[in-house]
Amino acid sequence: MKIRNLMMAMASVAIVSSCTEEKEGPAFPESEVKVSATIGMSEEDPNARVNNLVYGNFEVTDVKLSIDNVKLILRATNEDTKKPTIVQIRDKNPQILTLVENGEVMVAPIGTVMAADGVYGKLNFDFVLPDVPEDDEMYGSSVIAKAKWFDIPAVINMQLEDEMVLQFNQGLEVDGAQDYLLTMYVDKILEGISPTLVGDGNGNGTIEVGPNNEDGNSEVYEAIIANIQNALVLKNGKFKDK
Repeated sequence: MKIRNLMMAMASVAIVSSCTEEKEGPAFPESEVKVSATIGMSEEDPNARVNNLVYGNFEVTDVKLSIDNVKLILRATNEDTKKPTIVQIRDKNPQILTLVENGEVMVAPIGTVMAADGVYGKLNFDFVLPDVPEDDEMYGSSVIAKAKWFDIPAVINMQLEDEMVLQFNQGLEVDGAQDYLLTMYVDKILEGISPTLVGDGNGNGTIEVGPNNEDGNSEVYEAIIANIQNALVLKNGKFKDK
């Protein structure tokens, strides 16, 4: 009798263990999603790497961004009720991305995660002020860009602390491994800015564009802030018409 009870107990443990193992795996197909960031021009071939960032009289030489809270938002359907609606790529871990350094365009990794297969409607992220020493060039800025304007050095610094929302009108389909590029278009950032608005107001040899209006370039600063949302796109994805 004791042997029989022992065998029944062992069988029960095996069944419970088997059920536990089955629950550990995802209940839906997943794919690896890698997101990186870079910079370019909107008129270039979407698959081409840009090496010459010249727009009008601006020649961009350096660009850095500070971001956090990067996430993909699932476009929910009746079939997606059990899937997580948010895929967190980066959370509470601010990151400084170098997109251009000494005139060389870079590709900066943001994160790699497993995401439920499906159609996603948005990519969201936050511009954040980085936690860096006061002598760091990024101190107090979430975006720093250096350029030449008619061969005069120019520095653009922004204190953005806003959420950016990139919407995919046709849906961004994840079905198999994906490698996406969050791309900032230089021409779209500077779009509509008249050369007559840019100047070295204090005559120190550097054109400064920032929130403190050091050189009287407040109109340029406000125009760049207004343009930045539309200057961001996610490239290299498969888009589904749904």
